[in-house]
Amino acid sequence: MKADTDLFTTLMELPEAERFEIAMAVLDQTSPSAMPGDEIVVEAARLQDELESGVVRDLGYDEMIAGVRYRPNGPAK
Repeated sequence: MKADTDLFTTLMELPEAERFEIAMAVLDQTSPSAMPGDEIVVEAARLQDELESGVVRDLGYDEMIAGVRYRPNGPAK
């Protein structure tokens, strides 16, 4: 890490909630895929429309966990 170690040490001494808040602020400012609030609303509406129209289906908890745990052994074909 290139950050000043004193700064890092000080940050790590903060309560967890404050560290989380700082981390989220940094990610919000630096993420190349960050979307402004209005784009998030548009994307959420699009996804909701897909779900309601039947283009996609919702997953149950067990199916979601199975998908999260699945790790392909090679590139997709």
